[in-house]
Amino acid sequence: MCGIAGIYDFSGPVAAEALVRFTDSLAHRGPDGKGTHLDGPIGLGHRRLAILDLSEAGANPMRYAGPDGREFWISYNGEVYNFLELRAELEALGHRFRTDTDTEVIAAAYAQWGDACQERFNGMWAFALWDPLERSLFLSRDRFSIKPLYYLDQGRRFCFASELKAFPELDGYDPECNESLVPMLLASPGAYEGTTTQTLFAGVHRLPGGHCLRVGPDGTRTVRRWWNTHDHIPEIPGRYEEQVERFRELFFDAVRIRMRSDVAVGTCLSGGVDSSAVASAMAWLQGHRPDHDLGRCPEDWQRTYIATFPGTMIDEREYADEVVRHVGARPSYWTFEPREALDNVLESTWAMEEVYNGIAVPGWALYREMRRGGTKVSLDGHGGDELLCGYTWYLDFPMNEVNARIEADFHTNLLPAILRNYDRCSMAHGIEVRMPIMDWRLVTFCMGLPARSKIGEGYTKRIFRDALRGIMPEKNRTRLSKFGFNSPMIEWFNGGLAPLIEQVTSSPMFLESPHWDGPALRARIVDKTSNKAWTMADWGETLNVWTRMNVVLWQMMFITRDIVVTR
Repeated sequence: MCGIAGIYDFSGPVAAEALVRFTDSLAHRGPDGKGTHLDGPIGLGHRRLAILDLSEAGANPMRYAGPDGREFWISYNGEVYNFLELRAELEALGHRFRTDTDTEVIAAAYAQWGDACQERFNGMWAFALWDPLERSLFLSRDRFSIKPLYYLDQGRRFCFASELKAFPELDGYDPECNESLVPMLLASPGAYEGTTTQTLFAGVHRLPGGHCLRVGPDGTRTVRRWWNTHDHIPEIPGRYEEQVERFRELFFDAVRIRMRSDVAVGTCLSGGVDSSAVASAMAWLQGHRPDHDLGRCPEDWQRTYIATFPGTMIDEREYADEVVRHVGARPSYWTFEPREALDNVLESTWAMEEVYNGIAVPGWALYREMRRGGTKVSLDGHGGDELLCGYTWYLDFPMNEVNARIEADFHTNLLPAILRNYDRCSMAHGIEVRMPIMDWRLVTFCMGLPARSKIGEGYTKRIFRDALRGIMPEKNRTRLSKFGFNSPMIEWFNGGLAPLIEQVTSSPMFLESPHWDGPALRARIVDKTSNKAWTMADWGETLNVWTRMNVVLWQMMFITRDIVVTR
């Protein structure tokens, strides 16, 4: 799990200093090391978060030579969890390895199977692979957009990076706001990640999940979709009891291979169904080691990190503590203090680097706590709500419409932005988040299930709950309440955010915006804030106001640099 960057310049050799500056803008993603590879018009950069093979042999960019002597160079961000099985298969085909990394396995798989190797990978990734013989650059992104990848095509130069914030540090790029995207952001700040390749930086695009891109020596760019979930739906058992058994098998194996690590493993535990299931499955697998190969799994896996919100309706500590007792975990608590958290609003907004209708301090701060605790890998429950009807509104849909809504929310409307947000919150502190529920085998199985297997008997996530019967605490398995990592927007709008509200809403970009009536909106916001008149009935309005403020804040951080966040 790292940060990658690169430049393919058809005008001449890539300058080392420019590549280093471009790459080091991603230092937070890879605090454990850095490297570059220059080969005339190509420059590959890498910031390393060391998880597998902690020696220098695991550093990137990495050279790989196949059995025929043909050479490749790779810069890689992510984890391919089935790398041990792939390595054994490749060794049988004559490949030899000098490291214990999954990076080298990816390069060998490409040398053996070309871009068809992507369908063999089970994991999350964004990688760039340089073929010196063909002088071609190959970029790939995982099936479901878990790991990010952006690119800038300037005709005579092609550049890519893991995050948007790298591009203002790129020589020859003058950042401008993509104003055409703002109306979409205001209308649906959570959906644009899955509906367009455009970004807020003019000219910078995201490579969609399940796509790859090849840049040829003649300057051709070819984008290809290599993954479509519907092409891989397996045969679904007819009996519900058999469906439950198969779900359990897939889920446990997804957790098993995600426990492979050469550093300590933990989990962010909310006490909800998803995170409780992940933590409980980890413990169950450890207790049944003779029947489940946990090779490369560290002994130190019992770490749990829990956010608490004392005295509020969203505090879930009682549910998290139930799991802690059940699995014998070692808990670490981060207590939400509204005044202290206010100091992190700008840092978390910078880390998110995208317009979002909430303030991500709680999630951002919990991963910071994890890093401070010496944990670099977290197995979390992301994806369960969008895959298994976890939101109560799914109960309002006719059963024959549920699966269509799930597909839209999973691939487009909700999950892509959620995955983006958690990537930024975690990688801001050099934390690798692994998501067993996002295992492609489990996803395709669940996409093929009838709606009644996901919603039934008064429960959301029906099959998930039934599959974990006897594995996780009953209090958590049958839990109906659901909360999120929300910031106290009403309290902050009534006080703590007042200085920032004044700064942002008085700026010309806010007052003269073509997308809203700046003077009128400012007057309303300032009046309610100064009079502490925001109430819980205004929750939706605070989210809309923050979205507009976030558009301006983004420009002040990344375009005009009126606000500079230092770390």
